[in-house]
Amino acid sequence: MSRVAELIDLIVQGKNAEASDVLNSELLTRSYEAINDIKQDVASAYFSPVVGEPEVEQTTDEVTDDETD
Repeated sequence: MSRVAELIDLIVQGKNAEASDVLNSELLTRSYEAINDIKQDVASAYFSPVVGEPEVEQTTDEVTDDETD
């Protein structure tokens, strides 16, 4: 943990609320870093089944003048 010394110092001083804030901040930072590390893998795994799929052609039923007469 990058803020271990600060955390220990706050606990020794009996400042549990401040220590809790430091710990929560560090855990939140690490969580965001972990999410950012796997974001590319998750995106490629999620979208890989649809990459390269052939496009479906939509047919239109156009009414011509010959059909309406």
